[in-house]
Amino acid sequence: MFAKHRSYTLAGKLHNHAHLAIKPTGELSVEILEEHKKLEGDFEDLFFSTHGKTTGVDCIEHNHPTHKLWHIDLTRNDARELHRLIDDAKEEYETIMRDLC
Repeated sequence: MFAKHRSYTLAGKLHNHAHLAIKPTGELSVEILEEHKKLEGDFEDLFFSTHGKTTGVDCIEHNHPTHKLWHIDLTRNDARELHRLIDDAKEEYETIMRDLC
């Protein structure tokens, strides 16, 4: 069970670079390199929304859906890949848990 790592250029005016780690335990870690900022969120707290050529990824506080913890903008292709990697990680985790039983 290994984390998948990707590096993306964030959509938006600044074009910051982000390193993402998609962990099969249900966690996403984002490090925005230029800002020296680290963001984390559970898969169940992530929401994707498309706006033109960009897709926003929001992490919402689990028990307070009106409280946004953080937001990043990705290109549609990068967001599509991230969504697929999250789905793959969920499936990998379920397979491991089934094999342990």
